[in-house]
Amino acid sequence: MPRFIVVAALSLAAVSASNAVAQPFETPAALIEALYAPYLGNGDTSERDAFFSDGLTGLYADDAQKNQGEVGAIGFDPVINGQDWDIADLHVGKAEISGQAAVVTVRFENFSTPMTLRYSLIDEGGNWQVDDIESIEGDTRWRLSEIFANAQD
Repeated sequence: MPRFIVVAALSLAAVSASNAVAQPFETPAALIEALYAPYLGNGDTSERDAFFSDGLTGLYADDAQKNQGEVGAIGFDPVINGQDWDIADLHVGKAEISGQAAVVTVRFENFSTPMTLRYSLIDEGGNWQVDDIESIEGDTRWRLSEIFANAQD
């Protein structure tokens, strides 16, 4: 009987996690918190594209098609500003909302290195989505849309 309870609990957790991705994000904070949840928990970031706007998803798709299975313009995970992660001290700033757009600053440590990222979000039909990400601290500063644009040249 206890084995059944464990299996049922794990199944319910998996369904809850997939439902969290499927549901619209009604606030910028809800989107950012859901985006970072796998990095702080189970590590399954395979659903990350569900957090991206149509425009950002299109940039990734165009880059993948152009590079035909090879590493494209983005050789790192912009959500953590690296390839691997050990996230600590995550702080999601207050959203600055202007109409259908918002900006949220996120601070955290990745392997004890301070990171500050600025997210540009858009509301696509009542669902907040990441439209761009910018690293605004440290030696290497970047903006995701600019990396894609420079790769097109």
